Amino acid sequence: DGQPVSQQEIASRGFVGTVFIVLMFLSILIYGMWVATGVAAEKSSRVMELMISAASPRQLVIGKVAGIGGAGLSQYVAIALPALLVLAFQDRIAAFVLGPGGAAGAPIAGLTGALLLAYGTFFLLGFTLYAFVYAAVGSFVSRPDDLQTLSLPLSLLAMAGYLGALPILLTGGGGGISRLMSFLPRFSPFAMLARLMVGSVPPWEV
Repeated sequence: DGQPVSQQEIASRGFVGTVFIVLMFLSILIYGMWVATGVAAEKSSRVMELMISAASPRQLVIGKVAGIGGAGLSQYVAIALPALLVLAFQDRIAAFVLGPGGAAGAPIAGLTGALLLAYGTFFLLGFTLYAFVYAAVGSFVSRPDDLQTLSLPLSLLAMAGYLGALPILLTGGGGGISRLMSFLPRFSPFAMLARLMVGSVPPWEV
């Protein structure tokens, strides 16, 4: 809200923002490839010929993204939620294991409910966007083995968003290029989340 924050909170937000950006990048790469592989595998096994007679292509691609993407995100939540809980209560765990002097400031001191909501929203929107693009790439290939070639440009796009978000976290908001990236759909999940983590963003921009 434009109010000054402590150095600990600034460092905490930078740390947590980096973790969030890395998790988003890895999830898009791993589970996006799951979606593309699922689409390509159905094409190569002639299952698609049977399914296309019972459903429209739009229904098939939405079902594929929802099914495989949902399975991947369930795995992601099963890993991320316990890790977040451990980070949230690490001071108490350290005090219990090491004694009263063993706890040293929590690295997620600056994490708020609003920032968690922003992460969840941008993660889901970014993942959905990339999952549909990966599904489209999977529909272009005739064999799952050909996916590596076509998926490389998508990986580079996601990597550009990831690398563009890191300077924002390091500089506390970035400049004009960072602001521009936060409006471009392919980069927005990374750049806008990074800006929210370490700076003040007008609501209309979000």
